[in-house]
Amino acid sequence: MKRYSLLVGLFVMLWATETMAYTIGFSNLGGSNLSTFTSYTEHGYTVKATGGQWLEAHVFGSSIPAIVAGPIYHPGESQITVTEGGERFTFQGLDLTSNVAGGTSYTIAGFLGGVEVLSTSVVISSINTFNTFDMSPADSLVSVDRVTITGTPGRGTTSFNIDNIRAGLGDLPPTPRCDDPNGSCQSVPEPASIMLLGAGLVGIEIWRRRRGLGCGR
Repeated sequence: MKRYSLLVGLFVMLWATETMAYTIGFSNLGGSNLSTFTSYTEHGYTVKATGGQWLEAHVFGSSIPAIVAGPIYHPGESQITVTEGGERFTFQGLDLTSNVAGGTSYTIAGFLGGVEVLSTSVVISSINTFNTFDMSPADSLVSVDRVTITGTPGRGTTSFNIDNIRAGLGDLPPTPRCDDPNGSCQSVPEPASIMLLGAGLVGIEIWRRRRGLGCGR
Protein backbone atom coordinates (compact mmCIF):
# COMPACT_ATOMS: atom_id res chain seq x y z
CA MET A 1 0.00 0.00 0.00
CA LYS A 2 2.84 2.41 0.80
CA ARG A 3 4.33 1.92 -2.67
CA TYR A 4 0.91 2.46 -4.21
CA SER A 5 0.52 5.86 -2.54
CA LEU A 6 3.92 7.01 -3.76
CA LEU A 7 3.21 5.82 -7.28
CA VAL A 8 -0.11 7.69 -7.32
CA GLY A 9 1.67 10.94 -6.47
CA LEU A 10 4.32 10.42 -9.14
CA PHE A 11 1.70 9.40 -11.70
CA VAL A 12 -0.23 12.63 -11.12
CA MET A 13 2.92 14.65 -11.74
CA LEU A 14 3.83 12.75 -14.92
CA TRP A 15 0.26 12.78 -16.25
CA ALA A 16 -0.10 16.53 -15.77
CA THR A 17 3.24 17.19 -17.47
CA GLU A 18 2.38 14.92 -20.41
CA THR A 19 -0.98 16.60 -21.03
CA MET A 20 0.70 19.99 -21.37
CA ALA A 21 2.31 19.18 -24.74
CA TYR A 22 0.66 20.41 -27.95
CA THR A 23 1.47 20.02 -31.64
CA ILE A 24 0.67 22.75 -34.14
CA GLY A 25 0.11 20.65 -37.26
CA PHE A 26 -1.53 23.28 -39.53
CA SER A 27 -4.33 20.78 -40.15
CA ASN A 28 -6.99 23.51 -40.47
CA LEU A 29 -5.29 25.80 -42.97
CA GLY A 30 -8.11 27.29 -45.02
CA GLY A 31 -6.42 28.20 -48.31
CA SER A 32 -5.31 26.25 -51.35
CA ASN A 33 -1.85 25.01 -52.27
CA LEU A 34 0.64 27.91 -52.41
CA SER A 35 -1.86 30.47 -51.17
CA THR A 36 -0.31 33.14 -48.94
CA PHE A 37 0.20 32.19 -45.31
CA THR A 38 -0.11 35.04 -42.82
CA SER A 39 -1.37 33.69 -39.49
CA TYR A 40 -2.72 30.48 -38.00
CA THR A 41 -3.99 29.53 -34.52
CA GLU A 42 -4.20 26.02 -33.06
CA HIS A 43 -4.49 24.89 -29.41
CA GLY A 44 -4.28 28.55 -28.40
CA TYR A 45 -0.90 29.03 -30.08
CA THR A 46 -0.59 31.51 -32.95
CA VAL A 47 1.96 31.21 -35.76
CA LYS A 48 2.54 34.38 -37.79
CA ALA A 49 4.64 35.04 -40.87
CA THR A 50 6.98 37.81 -39.74
CA GLY A 51 9.65 37.75 -42.43
CA GLY A 52 9.99 36.77 -46.08
CA GLN A 53 7.10 35.11 -47.91
CA TRP A 54 5.31 32.07 -46.47
CA LEU A 55 2.78 29.95 -48.35
CA GLU A 56 0.45 27.08 -47.52
CA ALA A 57 1.73 23.67 -48.68
CA HIS A 58 -1.18 21.31 -49.31
CA VAL A 59 0.73 18.65 -51.26
CA PHE A 60 3.71 18.15 -48.93
CA GLY A 61 3.84 17.92 -45.18
CA SER A 62 4.59 15.79 -42.14
CA SER A 63 1.67 15.12 -42.41
CA ILE A 64 -0.03 17.34 -45.03
CA PRO A 65 -0.44 20.30 -44.88
CA ALA A 66 2.56 22.41 -43.85
CA ILE A 67 3.92 25.87 -44.59
CA VAL A 68 6.68 26.65 -47.09
CA ALA A 69 9.08 29.50 -47.91
CA GLY A 70 12.37 29.87 -49.73
CA PRO A 71 14.18 31.44 -52.68
CA ILE A 72 11.64 30.57 -55.37
CA TYR A 73 9.07 32.57 -53.39
CA HIS A 74 11.25 35.19 -51.69
CA PRO A 75 15.04 35.65 -51.61
CA GLY A 76 16.94 35.53 -48.35
CA GLU A 77 15.67 34.65 -44.90
CA SER A 78 12.09 33.89 -43.97
CA GLN A 79 10.77 33.96 -40.41
CA ILE A 80 7.73 32.90 -38.40
CA THR A 81 6.81 33.84 -34.83
CA VAL A 82 5.00 31.62 -32.32
CA THR A 83 3.06 33.05 -29.36
CA GLU A 84 0.45 31.81 -26.91
CA GLY A 85 -1.71 34.84 -26.21
CA GLY A 86 0.99 36.53 -24.17
CA GLU A 87 1.28 33.54 -21.83
CA ARG A 88 4.45 31.63 -21.07
CA PHE A 89 5.11 28.34 -22.82
CA THR A 90 7.98 25.98 -23.57
CA PHE A 91 9.27 25.17 -27.04
CA GLN A 92 9.81 21.45 -27.66
CA GLY A 93 10.74 21.11 -31.35
CA LEU A 94 9.41 20.96 -34.92
CA ASP A 95 9.76 19.22 -38.31
CA LEU A 96 11.91 20.84 -41.02
CA THR A 97 12.98 20.36 -44.65
CA SER A 98 15.52 21.62 -47.16
CA ASN A 99 14.26 21.07 -50.71
CA VAL A 100 16.18 20.25 -53.92
CA ALA A 101 19.47 20.91 -52.09
CA GLY A 102 20.54 20.56 -48.49
CA GLY A 103 22.07 23.19 -46.27
CA THR A 104 19.04 25.17 -45.13
CA SER A 105 19.76 26.47 -41.64
CA TYR A 106 17.17 27.32 -39.01
CA THR A 107 17.72 29.60 -36.04
CA ILE A 108 15.33 29.30 -33.10
CA ALA A 109 15.22 32.15 -30.61
CA GLY A 110 13.01 32.37 -27.53
CA PHE A 111 12.12 35.57 -25.68
CA LEU A 112 10.61 36.35 -22.31
CA GLY A 113 9.55 39.92 -21.63
CA GLY A 114 11.57 41.10 -24.63
CA VAL A 115 14.79 39.43 -23.42
CA GLU A 116 16.30 36.58 -25.41
CA VAL A 117 16.44 33.53 -23.12
CA LEU A 118 16.87 30.77 -25.69
CA SER A 119 18.92 30.40 -28.86
CA THR A 120 19.78 27.35 -30.95
CA SER A 121 20.25 26.43 -34.60
CA VAL A 122 20.20 23.41 -36.89
CA VAL A 123 21.34 22.77 -40.47
CA ILE A 124 19.32 20.32 -42.59
CA SER A 125 21.60 18.24 -44.81
CA SER A 126 19.03 15.75 -46.17
CA ILE A 127 16.91 16.66 -49.18
CA ASN A 128 13.14 16.72 -49.74
CA THR A 129 12.30 14.95 -46.50
CA PHE A 130 11.09 16.13 -43.12
CA ASN A 131 13.60 16.05 -40.29
CA THR A 132 12.41 15.99 -36.69
CA PHE A 133 14.32 18.47 -34.55
CA ASP A 134 13.92 18.30 -30.77
CA MET A 135 15.22 20.90 -28.39
CA SER A 136 17.79 19.77 -25.82
CA PRO A 137 16.33 18.65 -22.48
CA ALA A 138 17.54 21.86 -20.81
CA ASP A 139 16.24 24.17 -23.57
CA SER A 140 12.86 22.41 -23.63
CA LEU A 141 12.25 23.58 -20.05
CA VAL A 142 12.94 27.27 -20.65
CA SER A 143 9.80 29.41 -20.33
CA VAL A 144 9.22 31.92 -23.15
CA ASP A 145 6.41 34.14 -24.37
CA ARG A 146 7.59 34.37 -27.97
CA VAL A 147 9.64 32.16 -30.29
CA THR A 148 11.03 33.14 -33.69
CA ILE A 149 12.06 30.53 -36.25
CA THR A 150 14.20 31.87 -39.09
CA GLY A 151 15.06 29.80 -42.15
CA THR A 152 18.08 30.62 -44.30
CA PRO A 153 18.30 28.61 -47.56
CA GLY A 154 21.44 26.71 -48.45
CA ARG A 155 23.19 26.90 -51.81
CA GLY A 156 20.86 25.53 -54.50
CA THR A 157 17.88 25.24 -52.13
CA THR A 158 14.59 26.16 -53.78
CA SER A 159 12.30 26.07 -50.72
CA PHE A 160 11.97 24.82 -47.16
CA ASN A 161 9.04 23.63 -45.05
CA ILE A 162 8.00 23.80 -41.40
CA ASP A 163 5.44 21.51 -39.78
CA ASN A 164 4.43 20.00 -36.42
CA ILE A 165 5.60 22.77 -34.11
CA ARG A 166 5.63 21.29 -30.60
CA ALA A 167 5.08 23.42 -27.52
CA GLY A 168 3.97 23.04 -23.93
CA LEU A 169 2.59 25.00 -21.03
CA GLY A 170 5.28 27.20 -19.50
CA ASP A 171 4.70 26.03 -15.93
CA LEU A 172 8.35 25.97 -14.98
CA PRO A 173 10.34 28.99 -13.82
CA PRO A 174 12.43 30.50 -16.62
CA THR A 175 16.17 29.97 -16.84
CA PRO A 176 17.17 33.08 -18.80
CA ARG A 177 20.55 34.67 -19.23
CA CYS A 178 20.81 37.09 -16.32
CA ASP A 179 21.78 40.43 -17.80
CA ASP A 180 21.31 42.32 -14.55
CA PRO A 181 24.75 43.68 -13.57
CA ASN A 182 23.73 43.45 -9.91
CA GLY A 183 22.98 39.76 -10.26
CA SER A 184 19.48 40.13 -8.87
CA CYS A 185 17.66 38.02 -11.46
CA GLN A 186 15.28 35.66 -9.71
CA SER A 187 12.87 32.97 -10.86
CA VAL A 188 9.47 32.77 -9.15
CA PRO A 189 7.52 29.49 -9.43
CA GLU A 190 4.20 29.85 -11.23
CA PRO A 191 0.90 28.39 -9.89
CA ALA A 192 1.02 25.34 -12.16
CA SER A 193 4.51 24.49 -10.88
CA ILE A 194 3.29 24.70 -7.30
CA MET A 195 0.29 22.47 -8.08
CA LEU A 196 2.48 19.78 -9.64
CA LEU A 197 4.95 19.91 -6.80
CA GLY A 198 2.12 19.77 -4.27
CA ALA A 199 0.60 16.69 -5.91
CA GLY A 200 3.91 14.89 -5.70
CA LEU A 201 4.48 15.93 -2.09
CA VAL A 202 1.00 14.73 -1.09
CA GLY A 203 1.76 11.29 -2.48
CA ILE A 204 5.11 11.18 -0.70
CA GLU A 205 3.55 12.31 2.60
CA ILE A 206 0.86 9.59 2.39
CA TRP A 207 3.58 7.04 1.74
CA ARG A 208 5.62 8.33 4.68
CA ARG A 209 2.66 8.22 7.07
CA ARG A 210 1.63 4.72 6.04
CA ARG A 211 5.22 3.58 6.35
CA GLY A 212 5.37 5.03 9.87
CA LEU A 213 2.15 3.25 10.85
CA GLY A 214 3.45 0.02 9.45
CA CYS A 215 6.68 0.27 11.44
CA GLY A 216 4.71 0.79 14.67
CA ARG A 217 2.86 -2.49 14.43
